[in-house]
Amino acid sequence: MRTLATLSVLLLSACERIDYIELEPAEVVFKQPKAEKWLEAKCMARNGARAVRTPVSWSVKDPTIATVSAKGLVQPVGDGETEVIAKAGDVEARATVQVIYVDRIEVEPKELTIKEGTESVHVKVRAFRKSGKELTDRKALYSSADRKIVQIVGDNAILPLDPGTTTVKIQVEGATASVQVTVEKDKQKK
Repeated sequence: MRTLATLSVLLLSACERIDYIELEPAEVVFKQPKAEKWLEAKCMARNGARAVRTPVSWSVKDPTIATVSAKGLVQPVGDGETEVIAKAGDVEARATVQVIYVDRIEVEPKELTIKEGTESVHVKVRAFRKSGKELTDRKALYSSADRKIVQIVGDNAILPLDPGTTTVKIQVEGATASVQVTVEKDKQKK
């Protein structure tokens, strides 16, 4: 009798009714490479009961934009939008995945000449997606090739120190550009 009861429980758990799948989160946005996000698929019956033993298979509509593991771990691959699909039997649910990468940056001016001892100056940096759309929510990182000639101060301002020419490298995520900076000697300075 005990074996029959155990068999009944096993058969019932193998035949859990699935009417829909809840995906959490329903939308994922990646702004950085090497990021990852777990998706959870809740297999649900119409009466609100959760089927906990039902296996879920995972796939992604466009693998050039994102990948998903067999357990629901999503990772970005390239700029764009796709969907992750969770499937249990013939029931499926989809989560939107957006990958918003910086493809290139533009810097103005590309060459800068300033006098030693003057105040720091800014250059204009614009970041763009592969589609050409400008991204305004990204931060640029500046570095000077020769910190004796110019230093980066405050909110990415270029401070002239000593006469000479150097390069200031500007990076927004994986995209880089550079500005050639020449610091001229102040002729009034002795």
